[in-house]
Amino acid sequence: MHSASDPQHEIGEAQVAFRNANEKIQASADGFAIHGGIPFICECPDRDCMDLVRLTFDQYDAIRLHPTRFFNITGHESSSVETGAERVVAVVDELTIVEKVGVAGEVAAEAYPRQS
Repeated sequence: MHSASDPQHEIGEAQVAFRNANEKIQASADGFAIHGGIPFICECPDRDCMDLVRLTFDQYDAIRLHPTRFFNITGHESSSVETGAERVVAVVDELTIVEKVGVAGEVAAEAYPRQS
């Protein structure tokens, strides 16, 4: 069991909260048959960040195939990479896809909303 005051644990929980919000955005957009770039909330560990990332359904679902992957505005991943909570998987223009590792990865996987 890991302490909630562990920086990696806090990073994992912050990003899980954003992922949960984005799952609701994705479901709403699907319900309204919105196509093209859907505005999602940046999933960086900064709980005050409200920057938007536009992704298609296919792009969003490709990231969600992996319970430990998240997306950020490029540059927003630096603090969690420095703490060892994640590694960069891909950078595409202003979008960075990261994968949680260690404690943050465990938190992300345990709270994955798409588990069967």
